Amino acid sequence: MRPLSPNKQKKIKKIVLPILIIIGITVIVVATGRKEGIRFPKGKIVITNERKSLELNVEIANTPFLRSVGFMYRKSIPNDLGMLFIFDENTRSGFWMKNTHVPLEIAFIDEDGIIFSVQEMEPCEEEPCKIYYAPKPFRYALEVKKGFFEKYGFGVGSKVFIEH
Repeated sequence: MRPLSPNKQKKIKKIVLPILIIIGITVIVVATGRKEGIRFPKGKIVITNERKSLELNVEIANTPFLRSVGFMYRKSIPNDLGMLFIFDENTRSGFWMKNTHVPLEIAFIDEDGIIFSVQEMEPCEEEPCKIYYAPKPFRYALEVKKGFFEKYGFGVGSKVFIEH
């Protein structure tokens, strides 16, 4: 192979250098947890059981990218906010708490809106992080601040109505 001429090297640098700078900035933003540019769709859900109902504001993670970010990098999460993960079809996907600073609970919800499993999830700062799985396929998952389900009296068997 022949070495590139100085003119060709300059042309390649003019093209490659800006691309490398953009990639580097992207890596820094992700690594430092800055996510101002990420916009989750907003919605509301209603959780009910035979005794009561509660309306909850949610951010909706309905794409692979949004599902991969979830509540990552947030230093706090309001008690009245949830993250609703929506899948196009039933899934057995796992959830982890990498770079998530707030203890959470996750409710796995079937295609009829029934909660069939609630699990507590602890923050994970470095790998390997525990992966949380539902005991069967699910269509939706709802993450909320730890203690939410006990505080409001909801859990397995409660129904979730999605109003997004």
